[in-house]
Amino acid sequence: MLVRRPSSGSSPFLPAVMAMTGLALSAAALTPDSAGAVSRPRAGRAHAARTAGTTACGGSQTVAYSPGLTTRPQEITIHGTSTLTRCVSSADPAITAARSTFHATGRLSCVSGRYSGTRKVTWNNGRTSTMSFTAVVSVNAGQSVVAIKGTVTDGEFDGQKWSAAYTMSTARPQSCATREGLPTVAGRLLLTVGSAVPGAAAPDLSRPTRH
Repeated sequence: MLVRRPSSGSSPFLPAVMAMTGLALSAAALTPDSAGAVSRPRAGRAHAARTAGTTACGGSQTVAYSPGLTTRPQEITIHGTSTLTRCVSSADPAITAARSTFHATGRLSCVSGRYSGTRKVTWNNGRTSTMSFTAVVSVNAGQSVVAIKGTVTDGEFDGQKWSAAYTMSTARPQSCATREGLPTVAGRLLLTVGSAVPGAAAPDLSRPTRH
């Protein structure tokens, strides 16, 4: 009787070893983490990495006050619209422009005051950001300047800090001295979302764009 010997390049134990190895790899892939859940990539971490960086925009803003601003502080309801045409974003390079609206209330005059509210920004990439904020009005070099700080509470850049500077100008400054007050103003808005990229300065958008 002849007994077949395995060929020199194989082993009778190889299929069993391969099967056991495959089971071990499958078990490792499904090993629960310390909380008892199967480990999977977290979407939140990927989103945070995608939105890290700074988004800076420059443009114009028009604001309406009810009642109108006067030389004496009073409770005011504020509505504003902005057009941001010069955006530079390290968080999302596709962002180049935006438009926004905001509503706020506070106590202010033509030269000073504080108010708080909510702004909604619609970016040119189709996404939106809802932002809460507080603002302080002061006079600098003869111009009324609003310093704004807040947090993105929903949508694009959720959870990030943001800030803005609004320099107001008016064609009817004498309206501040009337009973009706100053109803509207327009001016330049510089808005930044997020922290500056380490080792790089935020873009200077205060100068007009050259064509």
